[in-house]
Amino acid sequence: MALRIARLEHQHTRWLTDLLARNPCENVYLISLLEVTGTARLGSPAGTLYGIFDGDRPVAAYWVGGNIIPVAATPATNEVLARKLNADGRVSCSLIGSRSVILDLQQRLNWGRARGVRERQPLLAISSDPLVTPDEHVHRVTLDDLGAVFPASVDMFTKEVGFSPIEDGTAGYLARVRGIIRGKNCYARISSTLPQGGAVPRWPAEEQDEQVLFKADIGIRARRIVQVQGVWVHPAVRNQGLGAAGMAAVVQRTRDKGHSTVSLYANDYNETALRMYARVGFEQVGTFATVMY
Repeated sequence: MALRIARLEHQHTRWLTDLLARNPCENVYLISLLEVTGTARLGSPAGTLYGIFDGDRPVAAYWVGGNIIPVAATPATNEVLARKLNADGRVSCSLIGSRSVILDLQQRLNWGRARGVRERQPLLAISSDPLVTPDEHVHRVTLDDLGAVFPASVDMFTKEVGFSPIEDGTAGYLARVRGIIRGKNCYARISSTLPQGGAVPRWPAEEQDEQVLFKADIGIRARRIVQVQGVWVHPAVRNQGLGAAGMAAVVQRTRDKGHSTVSLYANDYNETALRMYARVGFEQVGTFATVMY
């Protein structure tokens, strides 16, 4: 019997729960959605969760929204999804997930040239206290800090993704940063003074003395695991241990709140960041790829 695609329904919740639990670091986004909704019938303006079925038995799942995220996918299940995506036309911005699956899926799509491809992104995790002393100056950001945090977030995104998130205006990305802060998911060290003394250069927040020296966001939060995103260190303090101490603070505070595992993924060419994460105690648990359209 040929594989087919259909929405997952309530009766598939136990199957999906067990499947996601096999690799929580890879599946943290869908774990977080499932914890909120309590059902595999996930559908909203943000996206829809589809299953690939062998008869009546689901064998893989795909979140299809602004991002496409596979679960337990294979070349055979990718082919079924690709037929639907090619027929529907491109609606998603990125493919994110296990490297072999994502690069295989990209080859099956007729969406034209990708805007960017990150072919190898180590997936890292830590499930113990950090190996370095946390930076006591890292605090949870409030909206009072927006003037410093927003320019740092823009620079982080631009350097990481390859284009500015505000090239078509600031409203959309400003709302996203505000949402992260309101959700109590942004941690930063903000100061007008360098750790070694002297004033911090007035950049990237050019109109104020106080600047972000380190920041990181909890991009995805589930009960037992979180995924850190948006890590950024001011150029004036890079390679001085401040990034490692800042990440240690994020790990410690996150674990103190009951999330036993902290995960993230980074580009393989960012050797400085990878060394910093290793110092903190992160270990590689997989390899992602991201394709951006």
